[in-house]
Amino acid sequence: AFGVNLAVFTATYDAQSHVDAQLTLGADVTATAPAGAIVGKGLQRTIAGVAGVQATTPVDHSYAYVGPDLQDTYGIDARTIGAATTLRDSYFLGAGAQQTIARLRSRPDGILVSKETMTDYQLSLGDLLRLRVLDRARGQFHVVNFHVAGVVQEFPAAPRDSFMVANLAYLQAADHAGGPNLLFVRSGSPTRTAAAIAARTRQDGVITKSIDQQTRETVSSITTVNLSGISRIEEIFALALTAAAVALYIALVLSDRRHELATMVAVGHSLRDVSAYVWSEVALVVGCGLALAAPLGLAVSLMLVAMLQHVFDPPPDALVLPWGFLAELAGAAVLVFAVGAVAAQRSLRRLPLGRVLREQ
Repeated sequence: AFGVNLAVFTATYDAQSHVDAQLTLGADVTATAPAGAIVGKGLQRTIAGVAGVQATTPVDHSYAYVGPDLQDTYGIDARTIGAATTLRDSYFLGAGAQQTIARLRSRPDGILVSKETMTDYQLSLGDLLRLRVLDRARGQFHVVNFHVAGVVQEFPAAPRDSFMVANLAYLQAADHAGGPNLLFVRSGSPTRTAAAIAARTRQDGVITKSIDQQTRETVSSITTVNLSGISRIEEIFALALTAAAVALYIALVLSDRRHELATMVAVGHSLRDVSAYVWSEVALVVGCGLALAAPLGLAVSLMLVAMLQHVFDPPPDALVLPWGFLAELAGAAVLVFAVGAVAAQRSLRRLPLGRVLREQ
């Protein structure tokens, strides 16, 4: 149970460190380009062809006034945003990620608004929201009509205070920025991919950053502490503890039941029957231990994550199960049981029956 709890909590913690860094940066790799460069120079097609790039999506970072409040406004392609970055249900209120993005996609003038703005202006889904959007071509703000399509509290690359998310095509028609100025890129090897993109687009003024770099730079309550080193030590300890516990139980069974085992042999039971008696008892204990460890370890992990909910930003949608280590933990118990069973059988063969029976 200690090993299960440790592994599940550590895996969840590490996953949320990655989520926190990705939320700050936007994606595995983010490319920031000058105004009009992505469309004018075909940078999205160029970057999509770089080795290691799995998916890309354009983002237009603009600004708009809600009443007297100037807020960051992001134009996204609702069809491809989910392929290039991670959208979690915890980012949205009132509906999950897929449902909220689908609702935004279905309404060209739709917009996702922060909870704070919804409360301050007493807005509801479907309400008309008149924003003053920055027209980059004229350098002035002008009024554009939107309709509230959902409530958002976190979004990749967005600030932690109030912001809005709209459809890319509709926002571009309003801000005349000449196209998106950000590209979110999904990659299995972010550092290498970011270097390749930087080399390919350096002459176009593109600034590239990877999530590995962001993880090292992000200063937050979760990423300032790295648990990987100490957790690995504790995982090795949990494996050793599991193996030692099974081995100790087998040794105690042989020591405590010496007279019973000798009596069984004396009354005519075969060595195989006596060994089976020992194996079945140890197997029952090991099986029950494995069966009880899983729910108990998960329960303690849930409690720890709930207690530390304020540490995670955003909070995890669910626990992360490290199947590899859990298999190692169960395998250690089963392996020691198998080795111990063989050792027990050999020990029974050398058991001095006469002396053991006379001890009573």
